[in-house]
Amino acid sequence: MVSMIAHAELIALLEARLGEHYVAPPHVSAVDLIVSDCTDASRRFTFGPRIESMPIPLDGMHRAAARITLSRALLSAMLDDPTGFDPRSAAAMTLGGVRIDGAERLAAYWLQLLKRPSAVARMALERARRRAPEALATVPALQAGGCDGKYLHAALADTLDASVPLVLRGMLNWPEVDWTLDDWRMQEGATVLRADPSSGLPQTVADFIDGFSADHAPAAGAANYTEGCLLPPAWEARFSLPMLPPRMFGAGQLWFGRASAASLVTRLHCDMANSFLAQIHGRKRVRLYAPAQEGAVYALDAFNTYRPCRVDAAAPDLTRFPRFAGAPGVDLMLEPGDLLVIPTGWFHCVWALDHVLSISRFADDESAAMLLDGTLSTSNTSNASNASSTSTTSRTA
Repeated sequence: MVSMIAHAELIALLEARLGEHYVAPPHVSAVDLIVSDCTDASRRFTFGPRIESMPIPLDGMHRAAARITLSRALLSAMLDDPTGFDPRSAAAMTLGGVRIDGAERLAAYWLQLLKRPSAVARMALERARRRAPEALATVPALQAGGCDGKYLHAALADTLDASVPLVLRGMLNWPEVDWTLDDWRMQEGATVLRADPSSGLPQTVADFIDGFSADHAPAAGAANYTEGCLLPPAWEARFSLPMLPPRMFGAGQLWFGRASAASLVTRLHCDMANSFLAQIHGRKRVRLYAPAQEGAVYALDAFNTYRPCRVDAAAPDLTRFPRFAGAPGVDLMLEPGDLLVIPTGWFHCVWALDHVLSISRFADDESAAMLLDGTLSTSNTSNASNASSTSTTSRTA
């Protein structure tokens, strides 16, 4: 077990894992790893031509751009399970979770470098590349409001089998689709959504709505976007997807945040499972790239349940990422009440045109295959917790 090895071995393993798929950023920077219950394992990692580590300087004069704080147990679990760990997961939270201070994207890159795809994930991506078209001019849409379950299941079977995204317009019949932010504050203001990744304090629906006000600067901290936190347990049954069997999916992820039309709220990535993104409040602009575009979107080789890309699709640096100029993407608008189905391996990124609230759920290819062959019916609603193991750690927003 990693947790039993000496500090020197732990540091050597960390350096080897981080360096395997490291790509140098444009500027030299540093991340401090603080192991809260094992100071001897704390290190500074410098991102230069190669990634290097050293003891954290004690003078305090040269601060790192980002700081990651976690327990020895969580660090060990991450190294033990590179194909499955996710800092946002319930398992990570039971081990104290990950606190990030400073440059969040730099810290996220450090964490991402520790991840590795499983054989199942690699096979899922290969299937996606074989099935999906190389590009789409438009994303197919279906008015789902008047569809019965049989017709809807047939449409989903077709889109998942062909690996083509699909927008189901007017799919969601939840009363909350018509709620204003004032309604959310009045009805659910006290509901805790997550722990603040910086302070560790609980953040409620009301806290996020307060962060949306015009006099609250977007840089004010973590109350801008929930970044795919787990859905509150009391909301699970309440927001189960209409006409679809709950056992097809795992726990939901919540995406609640401030309007950000100029920059992305979710950066370009693909998931290792089929994503079902339910839009409840506000509008999102979503851009998609086919699985075959993985080279043009500069997808990272270090990943597990979702695969991020190095290029910023909203403001691409074409000097560093010239192939992105030829990547054929397709945009769509997601309105309240819509459900967007994104098959495994499709790269996508998101802009929030308004203050937004969305819920995503995931079905791995095995669960989706049961829908394709008709063995997964809406009447079979037991064992919801047995759905896709990737469902709580994917990234769609």
